[in-house]
Amino acid sequence: MARLRRRRETGRQGTWRQALLFNSLLLLLIVLGTRVMTNAYTAESAGDVPDIQARNETRREIESAFQTIVPKGNVARAFWADQISRELDARDFSAARGYLLAAPVMLERDDARAILAAADAEESGSQDQRLVKAGLLFLPNETRAEYQRAIEPPRIEVVPRPDLEAREELREGEHPGNVPEPSDDTDAAGTASPEAASEGGIQPLSPDTMLATEDYEEPGGPAFSMVGDRTDLVRRAQHWVNGDRIDSLQLRLSAISLIGATEPAGISPYAEAISVLKAADRAGRLTPDYREYLFERVDLALPEETAFAAVRDALSKVAPMAELEERVLEAFRNAISAEGLARLQRDLSAVARIADLTSPSGAVTLLETARSPEDVKKLQLISEAGGDRAVALTKQIGPRVLKLAQIGVKWSLNLVLQLMALAAIAMALIWTAVSAVGQARPVRHYRH
Repeated sequence: MARLRRRRETGRQGTWRQALLFNSLLLLLIVLGTRVMTNAYTAESAGDVPDIQARNETRREIESAFQTIVPKGNVARAFWADQISRELDARDFSAARGYLLAAPVMLERDDARAILAAADAEESGSQDQRLVKAGLLFLPNETRAEYQRAIEPPRIEVVPRPDLEAREELREGEHPGNVPEPSDDTDAAGTASPEAASEGGIQPLSPDTMLATEDYEEPGGPAFSMVGDRTDLVRRAQHWVNGDRIDSLQLRLSAISLIGATEPAGISPYAEAISVLKAADRAGRLTPDYREYLFERVDLALPEETAFAAVRDALSKVAPMAELEERVLEAFRNAISAEGLARLQRDLSAVARIADLTSPSGAVTLLETARSPEDVKKLQLISEAGGDRAVALTKQIGPRVLKLAQIGVKWSLNLVLQLMALAAIAMALIWTAVSAVGQARPVRHYRH
């Protein structure tokens, strides 16, 4: 009887231990499985440069989405042309170009084939450039002319100056003591007067032409900047110290950009990204969640309290503006945290890449849908796959565009080890279940 009782107690202890082990392994399996799924499929694992498979899958999702945005009952070609005309009226040339690039998937089959054939007939330019040229042929004349006027670079009228050339030739052959006297038709500097220039066939530069010449910038130059200069930084810092209403996030972003521009290995390549973020924030187009995240990132890179104290000390003494600029910039530089700045640079790198693939205004449109840094990674992938198509599609479907990013599985040694651990836990669960079933005894029913 005592032996039977000990056997029952041993069986109960074994069953209790097996139940505890089974539940623990099951919980561990759920936790580790969730971690594996997170590492494999979230945007954190995408990296700075998405692989070709992720880009191709995302590109297919973008094309499928374009095929569904044409309302039922509408002629695809008319709807497509209306969207381009609307974006041109809104001066959003990135979105207009996106619709041109999406023409082969938005239009009906015959039109799509004709556009692809016209693009293949082009002999120069990239695939996207050839598609844009081919798409323009299918637009109404007025819309096509409007698009071409919008993208046409400014024409600079270069007026020859024969009087300067003559003076140079004369200067080469003249000798000391043989300098000609200025005539009645020239001023003291030897420049022909407007009346004499007109009579001699020389057209002087008009004020409009001179203004256009001064404002013209070569393609690829810095065309978008909201950073400001050092003088602007000092003035806003003075308002900040005086207690005026100044957005410290905007101020510190400008300071970070100006500091990076003074260092050879600084963050000057991210000046455009900072301008994009400032433009989106100033226009109120950042979601509250992402703005809060951005504020935290900037605060880690350039703490607000530390920067305020340093700038207040720098502006405590009266000095010339040039000296104040150096003092304020140095105060911001001393307040920077290197570790926090490195983290902020990773975020700026993704924003800069989106702006390069689309445009600064297009980057603002895309960032309007982001709520977290993972969303920005997805937007970068969408931009890599679609370029300006992503801007046009975002204006159609809004935040749903984030679902088009196909991150895929990012294999790594850490992920492989986690999968091996997951397999081991699963095998242990199976062994525990089989062992418990084997030790179970049938229940005997006794009659009373």
